[in-house]
Amino acid sequence: MSLLRVKVPASSANLGSGFDTVGLALSLYNFFDVLEILPSGSYSVDVVGEGGGDESLVRENGVIKSYETACREWGMEPPGLRLRTMNAIPMKRGLGSSSSAIVGGVAIANELREHPLPKEELLPLMVRMEGHPDNVVPCCLGGMVVSCWDGKDLKFVRMPALPPDILAVVAVPAVELSTEDARRALPQQVSMKDAVYNLSRSALLAASWATGNWENLPWAMDDRLHQPFRARLFPGGEAILDEVRGIPDCSGVAISGSGPSVLAFSRHEAHRVAELMCSIFSRFGVRSRFFVLSEDRDGVSVSKNVSCSDIFRPLRKGSAFPMAFGVDSSGQCVVGEVICDSDVAKIAVLGVPDVPGVAARLFSNLAAVGVGAEMIVQSVMRGQMNDIAFIVKQSLLGEAIGICRVFSSEVGAQGVTFDTEVAKVALKGDLIAGCPEIPSQMFSVLAGCRINIDMIAAASTVIACIVSSGDMEGGCFRPFPGVFEVGTMPETVNSCTITENHPVLEAVI
Repeated sequence: MSLLRVKVPASSANLGSGFDTVGLALSLYNFFDVLEILPSGSYSVDVVGEGGGDESLVRENGVIKSYETACREWGMEPPGLRLRTMNAIPMKRGLGSSSSAIVGGVAIANELREHPLPKEELLPLMVRMEGHPDNVVPCCLGGMVVSCWDGKDLKFVRMPALPPDILAVVAVPAVELSTEDARRALPQQVSMKDAVYNLSRSALLAASWATGNWENLPWAMDDRLHQPFRARLFPGGEAILDEVRGIPDCSGVAISGSGPSVLAFSRHEAHRVAELMCSIFSRFGVRSRFFVLSEDRDGVSVSKNVSCSDIFRPLRKGSAFPMAFGVDSSGQCVVGEVICDSDVAKIAVLGVPDVPGVAARLFSNLAAVGVGAEMIVQSVMRGQMNDIAFIVKQSLLGEAIGICRVFSSEVGAQGVTFDTEVAKVALKGDLIAGCPEIPSQMFSVLAGCRINIDMIAAASTVIACIVSSGDMEGGCFRPFPGVFEVGTMPETVNSCTITENHPVLEAVI
């Protein structure tokens, strides 16, 4: 049970030309749960999800700092808290993770006031803490907001909603970029020509959004004040802006905030835009993950006395699917087939309520439209939530993402992410379950090659792993005497069937 649950959306600042002025709230969320009120000065913080292994986030928690600042601003002695933060917003990636902590902390303090203030009256304090309004204002209010801050007074306009068929594809590379470094990269002076260029684009962005002229977005999001300089700070930055803006499915592209995440709007085939962005980062040797997000219109929200049953609607009667399977654990281990399949994609629904029936609901929805899922993995419970990840064929990715996004919204999950740069490696044999050495040997080979495993699934006849597709190509697997070898394989080797004629693991029988 949470005394308070504060739900805070991610945000993307600037949208290209609207430097330090424009921001958009997105359907990816951090949850901050107040579990107990403690004596003043006493804090217990449990960080799960993004940043969960970083001890500095526990010692110097941004939510606690903003909470204490707000309490003292209002003449309150801040009570201590037992706090659990469940983070789905990537950190130092230009998606407003620090702003979410400010908004979350102020929202918690506001709930402890005798008479809580409306959201709008919290904004000046939040902006003073952040130093600029482009993230915290949409994070607090929701939607796309144009803001102006002179260090004392704040003016803002909340814009009309995006059409539901326009989605934000956000590519998040495995590269950190601090706001301070991104600001140091900017020139102190700009030419009159570039200033006029940006003024015209930012005015066009606001006018087009206000009037629904969405076809103007690719032009309106272009920029000369910050993106040409920040794009050089991370691998693939310049290439991804140039290449993505030129494809028909793209309705505008920009560095998200200070980067290195990149946001592109798409009306059709959003996952195709994401795949192109993924391939560009991969070309520059950077792993990345991708979110297909909607505009969040609600901003920060606070729920009181939250339990699992409060945040999930049960399945309809009669909608459960029966499931059966068999196990054969006898006999001797024989690896009869080595499978290498790069025609797969990984999907994860983040922060799913941990209640009976929630997985049945998701996979029933997928099954109803013929989307088959495999290698389903549910994370260890983090608070009242889990992440559910699974594999689908790439041809079904678009449909699967759409179903997962609807499901995520319905059950109050934290968002949906996916990765197309993955491949499946599997050992198959009728009697694998009888040989406990095989999993150890397989994982030792992968570890020896410094290949990370994303997912593992095992049955009586199969052991399967999901790895980066880059590790499946170009002879990335190194020999491991007596267990596996690598090479461009013929159709059969040593009585072991190989599923594809390119570099794969070879089982030595």
